[in-house]
Amino acid sequence: MSPDLPARRLRLCPTCQRPFPPALVVTGSRRQRLVDILAGRPDGVLVRDLVDLVYADDPDGGPLTAQRSLNVIAHRANTQLRSQGYQIKSMWLGRGARYRLVRVAP
Repeated sequence: MSPDLPARRLRLCPTCQRPFPPALVVTGSRRQRLVDILAGRPDGVLVRDLVDLVYADDPDGGPLTAQRSLNVIAHRANTQLRSQGYQIKSMWLGRGARYRLVRVAP
């Protein structure tokens, strides 16, 4: 490493000490919002909380089947995220399903 270039430090979550991912880009405003929210929360987000965050600007609060819509949004985002080395995964931790952004081999 060149002495002229500063070492790039990983940003770590203060709670769980997991590294935050780099800036990830996907098409579509809802998909990008979902990825941005998950990138800022290495421990994941409950699906019901994620619905409120993704559809916060919608006056009706999103579609009636908003949780199912998030499944579709996550699936379509995954097709673009895999080439960047990341994937949205659903998991169960305690009460309720949770989405997390995890690193995968590109």
